[in-house]
Amino acid sequence: MNRRQFISLFLDPRQGCVLLLDVKSREIVASNGSALAGKILLPPGSALKPFTLAVLGKRLRDDDFVCPERLTLAGRRMDCSHPRMVAPMRTDTALAYSCNCFVAHQAAKFAPGELARGLRPFGFSVQAASGEGQQLQALGEDSVLITSEGLVRAYRQLALQATDPILAGLEGAVEFGTGQLARVNWAKLAGKTGSARMGGQFIAWFAGFVPSRAPQVAVVVMLSGKHGGSDAAPVAAEMLNAWHAGKL
Repeated sequence: MNRRQFISLFLDPRQGCVLLLDVKSREIVASNGSALAGKILLPPGSALKPFTLAVLGKRLRDDDFVCPERLTLAGRRMDCSHPRMVAPMRTDTALAYSCNCFVAHQAAKFAPGELARGLRPFGFSVQAASGEGQQLQALGEDSVLITSEGLVRAYRQLALQATDPILAGLEGAVEFGTGQLARVNWAKLAGKTGSARMGGQFIAWFAGFVPSRAPQVAVVVMLSGKHGGSDAAPVAAEMLNAWHAGKL
């Protein structure tokens, strides 16, 4: 059994793709050979949120924002689905629970088109927007696209420059938030789930890197018609465990 056949045991190429990227060499060290990886542009959904917050830079500050749970942007309902929070939402908790309201609140600080300019160096294909359109864009739901290979390379870049609050949020997503099924027992993993709709079909993501504070490898899983937390995250765990065991 060759490497591609072995990886396909975790994910059939007809269902989506999985990629592991060596952080130091920038080389793809394992994939299931899916033609989707470097060619098909897809919406990143909530996998974009750490980049939105990273673009804010020093303007990203925890304040007294309490998640109202309900959110409507440009006529679209984007209500939060995380547990009810009565205390002010911090950056790390917001990322761990993928709080739409917190990210949209922070994104209101952007000048028109500023988010697009900040996302392009990470490799995202993004149109300039303003107002509620830009807030919706900040959630990865509108006018932002990237390939699976592009996303794993973006997470590599994020791994090398993310601030402590964003790193803590990505760690929390795996420890107690939306990405718990991606957890591995040999290192702390930083990661983020995402789900988006394209052409009437759901696209599910898990993206991250490990070890979280000294990253060696970045991972991206993309699944068609599935969910990030329940479907993509466990595939990431299987792949990372195989890599750690020297099977890839």
